[in-house]
Amino acid sequence: MNRSAMRYKRAILAAALAGAMLLPVAAGADQSIGQLVYNFSYSANQSITARDASDSAETYGSGANSGALSGGTNGMSHYGGSLTDKGTITVDILKKQPDGALVVMIGEQGENLRRAPQAECVVYGNTNVICDPNKTVYTEEYTLLRFLAGNFVVPSQLDASRHWSIVQNSGDGMSIAADYTINSNNNGIMQIGEKRTVKEAGAGALTTNIETQIGYDFNRLVPTSVDEYATQRTDAGLKGTSTTTYQTTLNLVSDTTAKT
Repeated sequence: MNRSAMRYKRAILAAALAGAMLLPVAAGADQSIGQLVYNFSYSANQSITARDASDSAETYGSGANSGALSGGTNGMSHYGGSLTDKGTITVDILKKQPDGALVVMIGEQGENLRRAPQAECVVYGNTNVICDPNKTVYTEEYTLLRFLAGNFVVPSQLDASRHWSIVQNSGDGMSIAADYTINSNNNGIMQIGEKRTVKEAGAGALTTNIETQIGYDFNRLVPTSVDEYATQRTDAGLKGTSTTTYQTTLNLVSDTTAKT
């Protein structure tokens, strides 16, 4: 489960802006210009088919049939696992960049194992996220961070169907194609649908398909709810396959930025 989750995190981080790899020096969280707090729930379920033997094997019968070949196997075994947690994610906003990007400190307190102190991140309107590589940032935190920049929704970039796309290639075999559609807009209170595909070429080819429903307050420029369902499939050819499904829900419970 850990390896798959790490690859999912890498998929989320793929195609980050090359010129933004160095994080700016930011003020401490106690000097933030606002704080967002979200309740979250997270689940991951993994199914692995792996070749444990390099060649097909045969087993022998017993009793009267002892010595006779019976029941063949192709050397493949099946494994599974699951992980769930819930808790809170806290985001302290340190700086708003002129281009709409945000510098933030984000931390998570899960009820079980998913706990991490705050890490510094920079969030861009094209959903790119750069975080301190020396800190732990969980996938559900990245799910939230993607939608935090002030220019995530730019009305002038919408087509007639209230739709926009983001296509990125990282240069190392990773590619992202995402489509966003504003399904409803009630005085700036929006429901936005996301369909996102992340691919990693090469050995153990990785494909992640993501569908997300985002509640978004355009007046405050913050996501109020996120419901993300992701299916990640790793294909290692004859060595086997791995399929992991992730579900993340986020709900805004506190927003001090509305008072600043």
